[in-house]
Amino acid sequence: MKKRILRISALAVALALTVGIILFANSLVGNPISKLVATNTAKNHLAEHYSNSDFVIEEVIFSFKHGYYHAYITSPSSVDSSFTLAISLDGELIHDYYEDRVVNRWNTADRISRDYRNAVDAVLDSPSFPYNEHIGYGDLEFIPEQYKNDPSVPEYAIVTNSLVLDGFYNASELGAEAGKLTVYLEDETVSYERLADIIFDVKKIFDDAGVKFYVLDLVLEYPKQTDGTKREDRVEVMNFLYSDIHEDGMIDRVKVSDQAAKAYYAEQDAEKLQ
Repeated sequence: MKKRILRISALAVALALTVGIILFANSLVGNPISKLVATNTAKNHLAEHYSNSDFVIEEVIFSFKHGYYHAYITSPSSVDSSFTLAISLDGELIHDYYEDRVVNRWNTADRISRDYRNAVDAVLDSPSFPYNEHIGYGDLEFIPEQYKNDPSVPEYAIVTNSLVLDGFYNASELGAEAGKLTVYLEDETVSYERLADIIFDVKKIFDDAGVKFYVLDLVLEYPKQTDGTKREDRVEVMNFLYSDIHEDGMIDRVKVSDQAAKAYYAEQDAEKLQ
């Protein structure tokens, strides 16, 4: 009898462990049944709401982070017409991202932004770039129409809804309207005069490469010392207009921008302490 009880107990523990493992695995990667249910939900949703389109289900993947499935929808005829459907484990549609990604043109904005960033990277990563750059990238500023009047939004940001689906855009040229160039450089000389000279040179380098920008964030700091530490003093310009890069009064504008940047960071630090 005792052995029988032990066998039953062991079987119960094994079953409990198996169920636990299944539940744990289900929470990580889903399961074939729930994936099939999610796939059917995606098919039915496309048939009901997008019957006149050529949308196809690229793949259905369970998201451990979100705890539900993502059905990735694409169009063979439209590079910008892709979106996801969020679907629960029991097959309930949680959200359709078509409006956000396609109608509001975020896919188009992302595509152009990638082109711009690649163009900027090509300049900064070139062996001919003469400065020791340890951070550098370019962004095109976009904003949905409903947020265009938000005071925190750059006034030069392009409203996504104004973009044309699948439209051709020269991202390098578009940078003149909404491009932000951010560069961190190391140099043995850190001064307003040195920063001004570098800004002039960076402008010429990007002009010659045909990659435009509207504003510039450029930080000039000392290289790391032999012990691996870095001196804290630096000079920088923040949101420095391309149109302000000219000889007349340049040093003064650089100084004003540096002081404004330091005041901004001091304000941010003070808010964190509150």
